[in-house]
Amino acid sequence: NFRGGGAGLAWLLFAAGAANAGLQQDLQATLSKLPHAQARVGACVIDLANGQAVFTMNGDAPMTPASAMKLFAMSAALAELGTSFQFETVLATDGTNLLLIGDGDPGFGDDKLHRARGESLYGPFEAWAETLRARGIMQVRGDIIIDEWVFDDQRIHPSWESGDLGKWYAAPVGGLNINDNCLDIAVIPGKAGGPASVSVEPQNGLITIINKCKTGGKGEPTLNHRAGSNEYTVSGRVTKRWPFSPVACSDPGLLFADSFRSVLARKGIRVEGGIRRGRVRALDGSLPPPISVLGVHRTPLPDVLARAGKDSQNLFAECLLKRAGYARGRRSGNPDARGSWKSGGEAVFALLHRAGIDAHGLAVADGSGLSRDNACTASQLAELLAFEYSQPSGRILKESLATAGVDGSLRKRLKNSDSRVHAKTGTMKGVRALAGYVDGESGPRYAFAVMFNGYKGSSAPYKEIQDRFCRVLADAADGEARGTK
Repeated sequence: NFRGGGAGLAWLLFAAGAANAGLQQDLQATLSKLPHAQARVGACVIDLANGQAVFTMNGDAPMTPASAMKLFAMSAALAELGTSFQFETVLATDGTNLLLIGDGDPGFGDDKLHRARGESLYGPFEAWAETLRARGIMQVRGDIIIDEWVFDDQRIHPSWESGDLGKWYAAPVGGLNINDNCLDIAVIPGKAGGPASVSVEPQNGLITIINKCKTGGKGEPTLNHRAGSNEYTVSGRVTKRWPFSPVACSDPGLLFADSFRSVLARKGIRVEGGIRRGRVRALDGSLPPPISVLGVHRTPLPDVLARAGKDSQNLFAECLLKRAGYARGRRSGNPDARGSWKSGGEAVFALLHRAGIDAHGLAVADGSGLSRDNACTASQLAELLAFEYSQPSGRILKESLATAGVDGSLRKRLKNSDSRVHAKTGTMKGVRALAGYVDGESGPRYAFAVMFNGYKGSSAPYKEIQDRFCRVLADAADGEARGTK
């Protein structure tokens, strides 16, 4: 019996080795001929059944990950905040002023999250206004004070490219955020030959609209905005309602407070003072007397993770990274900690150290991957995913990723994969990255990362290579489930 068992074990090891050898050959074949000679590739696959790498190609070469960088921010947030964490934005009063205390929540006023809850952009503000009315507060003698101390004052990363600034995907990062820190501007036609009208959401009194747009005629409306300014010029001709792409607002905290004031005014509540910044919380995080809480808006961490992972929403990833840095700083005993790109990066490195992952070559500039100063290796991405899979938070991370053929940035890809690929995409000029999991019969079987850098022209051929790479992994998982290669 002993000898028979040994022979059986030897056969299983031989079969597993043969399967891995076949898998390696198939993966090698997908990456052997790249469309451009100057293109660089880095790839790594880890078998989650035993934690061993079954394929690497330039796995330790630092590369630009684009939005695959979000995996580091998401994992650091899970490590530092915990799965049950909720962002909490607080409305309070000191008896004279209204106090808005931020927690870095990127989900406040996010259209997708609010629609899922069946409420409008202004739903939380309207609930707070009703609370004030119920308490008989129809007039605020003082100011609206905004406390964004949870994050530092650097809202725009210095390495973001100038051409991205002012675009929705490079919106400033604040301790208080609303509507993804963007303005939704639309032009509505009026009488033929007359001026068009302009609508702005969130409603506020901060910005100036210069309306040169006319109704009727040929042409299309145009919107011009200089990054950092509060002046927006609308020109051209319009014959039907014309929504522009969202544009970033330079000061999220002021936009948040002024939008709240606009809602209060519509509800008949007058604020006599202005809007100003100030630190409200004590160093220990408490609210000193006579401050009393009037309302709290909460956003669960999984909701934020899903917007960062599935939809690749940059602001959400930046807030996750900074909030992880704030939590780590507080836990390290710094009573004056603030979330920043630097402290968030420290949280990422701490996570890799705890996971036993070699951080050589890793550079954490931001959380979204928008900066080209970010760098990581394919092995670091795959090893991080393998580590997260072994943690209690692993399920939440996996569920935060786009599912091939189903949702997010993979909705139109790998439609014949039976929803077995769950991954984070990354794309910018000269960069294509994909990292995630491929399911086997009973759940995730492989953690993988495959990145391309340095090519010129369209990234479409590299997307196709990534898809073939995933199909090879899915076929291998199928073959092992059936006991064949």
